[in-house]
Amino acid sequence: MRIGFLFNHYSPHQMPHAAPYAYELSRRYPEFEVVIVTSSEAEVAMARSIGALYPGHRCRLARLYSAWWYRLIDPLVSLLVFGRKNRILKDNLDFFRGLDALVSPERHCRRLHTQYGLQQLKLIHTRHGAGDREGTREEEVALFDFVLLPGQKNVDRLAAAGYLKPGRYVVTGYPKFEVIRGWDRGRRRLFDNPNPVVVYNPHFYQPLSSWSSMGHAVLDFFVAHPQYNLIFAPHAVLFERRWRHHASLPARYKKASNILIDTDSPALSDMTYTLAADIYLGDVSSQIYEFLLEPRPCIFLNGHKVAWENNPHYAHWRFGQVIDDVARELGPALAAASDTHPRFLPEQLAGFAYTFYEESGSTAAQRGADAIATFVVGDSQAAVSLSAA
Repeated sequence: MRIGFLFNHYSPHQMPHAAPYAYELSRRYPEFEVVIVTSSEAEVAMARSIGALYPGHRCRLARLYSAWWYRLIDPLVSLLVFGRKNRILKDNLDFFRGLDALVSPERHCRRLHTQYGLQQLKLIHTRHGAGDREGTREEEVALFDFVLLPGQKNVDRLAAAGYLKPGRYVVTGYPKFEVIRGWDRGRRRLFDNPNPVVVYNPHFYQPLSSWSSMGHAVLDFFVAHPQYNLIFAPHAVLFERRWRHHASLPARYKKASNILIDTDSPALSDMTYTLAADIYLGDVSSQIYEFLLEPRPCIFLNGHKVAWENNPHYAHWRFGQVIDDVARELGPALAAASDTHPRFLPEQLAGFAYTFYEESGSTAAQRGADAIATFVVGDSQAAVSLSAA
């Protein structure tokens, strides 16, 4: 059987959420042909880096391309929309027809069923991230044949909405964490002073993000307060589609010695910054849960003045202070971050455990590989039985 793992993005941020399953699948089930397909050089590089953690794997790497004419216009088009995702699917249908199953951390590939008629291809979704925000089109999960979930939180929410099919999902854990542990890069020192380090991680989804209403005010605060170091590490998509999200950075921020700005490097995806920071500053990004791999103080920016207290889409805001006004409240919140953290620690620990399943004796990648193999083989045998009948 031939199983593909599709990574169809500009940045590699989805790679650690599914590539470990591919490498373990090839090691544990040599009867499968496993191919990892990407659409960008950044994804290729990260795939190789992750693959080095799984010696003896048998995965093959392949690159998919859109039509030549689309590659010419894509640098401009992508500033507004990621049209290349669909072109990659449309221009490589023969490749996808040759697969028995396709595994992907993104949901755009559902169009292989809904738009391109490849109903015989089994689609498996792995998720990427484990946050709480709304606006994620969760109903699309129901369009997949099988789903791998990081923890009980996703099970409860998707099941309550009617998007999970009995017997068509499994809880595996969060394979990205084993990648980070495998790289073992430790906590990097990014500034040449001992001052507290804050990571500001605004999301790209503007109806919920703090960027449009508070982003420049946050950066201005740190320009004026050099006693704090700031890592500006937004969601990778914010500046990839900067025309759409009105993302710009005046030169004054780049000149500040206490501000590190990164809008497009692999470090946005490999937890370099969430591990290096003392304090998390953000809004609705799922990276808050990755930050809590090592619990530390958090501050959340309520840029839209939402009533968040009883809203499950803001459950993570119980992990720290919430502020509505940068100029008036950010300074006091930073000053109180360490002293107030013990009050929020129980919520952080409980939220992390609810979000990520862990099990001794096996890894998330191993559990996911076993689940994929069991589903693909079982589903194929069922199809053969039905056709014989």
